Amino acid sequence: MQKETICLGILSLGPRSGYEIKQMFQGPLSDFYSLSFGTIYPTLNKLQSGKFVSCKQHTQSKKPDKKVYTITKKGMAQMQENLLGDASSYIRSGNYGDQIKSEFFLLILFAKYLPKETLDTVLNERVLFLRQKFEQFKYDGPVPGDIKALREEKSISFIRGLAAALLDTGLNYMEKNREKLS
Repeated sequence: MQKETICLGILSLGPRSGYEIKQMFQGPLSDFYSLSFGTIYPTLNKLQSGKFVSCKQHTQSKKPDKKVYTITKKGMAQMQENLLGDASSYIRSGNYGDQIKSEFFLLILFAKYLPKETLDTVLNERVLFLRQKFEQFKYDGPVPGDIKALREEKSISFIRGLAAALLDTGLNYMEKNREKLS
């Protein structure tokens, strides 16, 4: 997916600063994608010059002005057009899996060369990490306003449910089959 489409999509959920967009990719969206400040700000500037977003500066005490970006009607139309193109490319590609780069998978691939204690520690740490992620996806308690708006999206509810189901299945598999590595 194009970085312009991603930024427009995030702004379709409500006005945000570049910093707030970056925070979303360090928080709730960190498991799905990553965008750096070096990508976000040039993209927002390009979108602004194309009139796909508007920008208002808000004065802050003892800080530089905060630029808050809002998607325009032209930007919304462009995002929808880009999404249709991205969906068509995805369908035509026939590549419906996500590429997974995992240090954990590589360690498990060569597990027979690890001492049992080290392998046990790797597996235990992975299980703890996955349990934490599982709880994050299941969490329905209070959250900050910008996260609450995201959570109310039907697509986010679907993603959270799917991610929780995948994590739960993975945890169950690891707990029931870890002896296969011995």
